[in-house]
Amino acid sequence: MKNYTPEIPLTLEQNVRVTSGDFVYDCKICKTEEDVSVTVLSTLAAGMTMTYNGDKLSFSYCDFLYDIDGKNYENKNPAIVLYEVFDYINSIEQLNAKKIDGGFKYEGKISLGDFILIQNDDNSFSNLTMRNIDYKVEFIH
Repeated sequence: MKNYTPEIPLTLEQNVRVTSGDFVYDCKICKTEEDVSVTVLSTLAAGMTMTYNGDKLSFSYCDFLYDIDGKNYENKNPAIVLYEVFDYINSIEQLNAKKIDGGFKYEGKISLGDFILIQNDDNSFSNLTMRNIDYKVEFIH
C-alpha cells in the first residue's frame, strides 16, 4: 500500500460551517504555526473570536478579553478541535493519508474522539467529521 504525504499548509485562513448536534454556525478560521483562531460569523455570538494554542483558550469580543486554561474547557470548541486535529497531523511520525476520489483522507484521535479529515487534491480542505459524536466542520470554498 502506497503512503501519501500531501502538503498540510502551515497557515490557513478559510470560512467554515460548524455543526454540533442541532446547532449550526458559520466561522472564519485562521491557523498559524502557533495557534488556531475562530471568529464566529453567525448567531448571537457573531464577532467573538476564540484562539487556542494547545494550552490557553482566549476569548475576545469588542473590548472584552478573557483567557482560560483550555485543557479543562469544553472540547467541542472549534478552536480546540481544529488545533488538535492539525497538531495531530503535523506531529505524527508516519502520517499515512489514504488516497480517495478527489483527494486524501486522514484519520486520527483527539480529545473529542476519532476524527476523519478530508483534503482535496489542491491541498485545500473539504470537511472534518468526528466518528462517535455528531460534530462536523465543512470548509467553504
